[in-house]
Amino acid sequence: NAARWLHEAPRDAAWRGKIMAGLARILQSDEQPRGLRGQAMAALVLCGDPGAAAFFRQALQSLSFELIPLAALGSGAIRDVKAMELISSTMSAPSIAARRAACLALVTIGTPAALEAVARALLGGDDDLRRAAAEALANDPNEGYAMLKDGATLKDILVRRAVVYGLARVREPWAGEILRRMQVEDDQWIVRTAASEV
Repeated sequence: NAARWLHEAPRDAAWRGKIMAGLARILQSDEQPRGLRGQAMAALVLCGDPGAAAFFRQALQSLSFELIPLAALGSGAIRDVKAMELISSTMSAPSIAARRAACLALVTIGTPAALEAVARALLGGDDDLRRAAAEALANDPNEGYAMLKDGATLKDILVRRAVVYGLARVREPWAGEILRRMQVEDDQWIVRTAASEV
């Protein structure tokens, strides 16, 4: 409840630092429920304090695969361009949650370099990373949609299969049309099956 006041509070309020430190402790504690840690991350995002970006960048370097996805999402939510390299390196983490969060964060940041990192993941990652990249690209109506449209026509069947899951998240008539075409016309059963599933 106190975290909700941070956005309105003066930067020099004596209690502000204590609340932010408490949020950081909750976020860093693996013993806290994930939902509560997510609320702490959201509170740090919404507080508008420049220290939140630095905290998220530091948390991205932790060894906790529970903390890293939250830090990536926090960095993405505040569009911290300085965190892009750390977020990109998270895409090689063994945790699929961390890799998904990294893709979402990079698409939210939305710079050409961030989107290029997600495109590389779509073209060259393992199956889980390719799917995470495609699903994240569905959040960007400009470049993301264009990448999904292009991906649906590539020769690489693993890219086309991943693109199916990204297109499934796009609530536009053209996406449904591409999925129906892939369901019937694609020359690989693995792509047709994925399109049928979605």
